[in-house]
Amino acid sequence: MSLYEQINAYCTRHKMRLAEKRVIVADQLLIAKEFTDGDQLWRDMRSRGIKISPATVYESLNWLVTAGFAERRFATDSRKNLFGIPELVRNTLDK
Repeated sequence: MSLYEQINAYCTRHKMRLAEKRVIVADQLLIAKEFTDGDQLWRDMRSRGIKISPATVYESLNWLVTAGFAERRFATDSRKNLFGIPELVRNTLDK
């Protein structure tokens, strides 16, 4: 099952509206391959031509963490939160 399908199923199960920006942020986390902070993710998305605000990126990241699709780690060398798609979720995705 793709990440989009998993998020869509989660939203259906919890009677929530599927926000496309959340899926876009999740897809960008997959592309990143490693954990990254929200500001860097936003800059990467903007450089790819994706129109999204920093606030929407952070709201989406927090939602993805709460829903279990992403993981938040605290960077040891700075005061930043790092976000990424954990291996457990990556392993359930279609190849």
